[in-house]
Amino acid sequence: MEQNYGDKPTRLRTVLAEKGIMQKDLAKMSGVETYQISQLCSGLKSNVMLDTAKRIAKALNVTLDEAFGDDIKGN
Repeated sequence: MEQNYGDKPTRLRTVLAEKGIMQKDLAKMSGVETYQISQLCSGLKSNVMLDTAKRIAKALNVTLDEAFGDDIKGN
């Protein structure tokens, strides 16, 4: 079964869109490789090292929760 990763935007992808920042620009701002940013934005990679997440959040001037938080709401 083929998975469509781009169906639901990730938190990170949403933040980038809201701020008008391209993935390659975030890579430069955070010092994180462009392919890693791409994987995180597309949902291909869901686990991220804490140091990497902190660098991305700092570059975007958002909290870790805003960039990577869980969208699942309690029932």
